[in-house]
Amino acid sequence: MAKVIFIGFSKDKDGLYHAPKGEPIIRLAKENGIAINFECQDGECGNCLIKYENIEDEEPTNYIDDLELNKLIEMGVMNSKDAEYCQQFTISPKVRLACQTLVKGDVIIKPFL
Repeated sequence: MAKVIFIGFSKDKDGLYHAPKGEPIIRLAKENGIAINFECQDGECGNCLIKYENIEDEEPTNYIDDLELNKLIEMGVMNSKDAEYCQQFTISPKVRLACQTLVKGDVIIKPFL
């Protein structure tokens, strides 16, 4: 089980949650009433931006598909050089679309402001 810490969403829902590796962040958030905007749930709208911070000693492998990376570049929260680096080394960028993100290890999730 991985530790997922939600910070900055709401006082009563922020905190530590446990999830199996591979669990979608969207499912964990919905099941626990975490207020993340999930309009389209397929990576098209970009309304579910989150800050994603790995807190494990080693960065877990975290493949990001082209759809999500292109949306992050289009929205201006990531440049193409950083996107290429994340894909090449299969690491997660610091900003993600919650609807496309899987739990890959212990992380802190914050709203993207």
